[in-house]
Amino acid sequence: MTHSFAPTKDLRIPRGSTILVTGVSGMIAVHIADEALKAGFRVRGTVRSAARGDEVAALLGSPAAFEYAVVPDMAGDAAFHVAMRGAAAAVHCASIHDFSARPVDMVPPTVRGSLNVLDAALAAGPDLRSVVFTSSTGAAASPRPGVQFHVGRDTWNDAALDLVRDTPPDRQAAMGFDWKMNVYRAAKVEAERAVWHFVERQKPPFDVNVVNPGMNFGGAKGSMGVSGAQVLGLLDGKIPPIPSLYMVDVVDDARIHVAAAIDATVKGQRIFACDSPFNWRLVIEAMHKALPDAQLPQPDPHELLDISTVDNALGAELLRKWWGQPGYKGLEQTVRETVGMCLARRNGEYKRRQPAQ
Repeated sequence: MTHSFAPTKDLRIPRGSTILVTGVSGMIAVHIADEALKAGFRVRGTVRSAARGDEVAALLGSPAAFEYAVVPDMAGDAAFHVAMRGAAAAVHCASIHDFSARPVDMVPPTVRGSLNVLDAALAAGPDLRSVVFTSSTGAAASPRPGVQFHVGRDTWNDAALDLVRDTPPDRQAAMGFDWKMNVYRAAKVEAERAVWHFVERQKPPFDVNVVNPGMNFGGAKGSMGVSGAQVLGLLDGKIPPIPSLYMVDVVDDARIHVAAAIDATVKGQRIFACDSPFNWRLVIEAMHKALPDAQLPQPDPHELLDISTVDNALGAELLRKWWGQPGYKGLEQTVRETVGMCLARRNGEYKRRQPAQ
């Protein structure tokens, strides 16, 4: 069933007003732009080059309500001041996704980019009503499959900060991709805390909310993201090394971002956009339902599952309130749509099981 946007009396900004979406070429951001456009808003996206802006415009169908502004460096002085002018709301989704092993390449520019958005919002004047930041569940906790713990508004991933500060260089190299993920998480912790410190200190005239998504799956536009690459790997017989954590459909995530920007009752919230935990056994089971004849790797029957609890109710409530959804989309349907996206990019080709003799 298709669920369409249905405005309520709690609209913070009128339809037809402009929402700024930074880093609009990214997997989540392009869906935020798409959902905002479908909901009747204008969108101005920031990109690092005009070529990328043209690509995003084409991906969105070149609507008249979309425009882009080139911001080559989000950490540059007054990076977003021009792009912010005339916007009624802003969603800061721009991030550094090259997973650098050097904290100095990740943490300071991520923090500076977030503060630049807030500075630009202050300079924009009274018409700017809200700012939303994309953080991560990694800003609250790292994956710990099989361990019971709770993630809520006041949960912070100080363990990632300590690890990044204290790990010697030889150990960093040995940790490989896990080290880079901890640097990414540390950057998200520092940036989000900087946002909340700014709000507490400056008491800005606009509302601020933060969305902390789980791992995004789904039928993505443009970049297929980490999850799409992992599903492609499964179609090729490779089980990813990523541990169990919470997932969310990318459209659900985008809609939660839009709702955080436009809902006048949502203020100062840390919104965990988390559907349910997954592991690769569950993903492979869902893929078998979507492609019964697919030759997929045999999952580890003893693979641990994330058994933490997360304060994710507000995200589900916003999906019900503004789109009439029963809640989050669910792992099975989201994986089905991820598989459909992957097959579309492979002309429908995948390895099939040999029939039994």
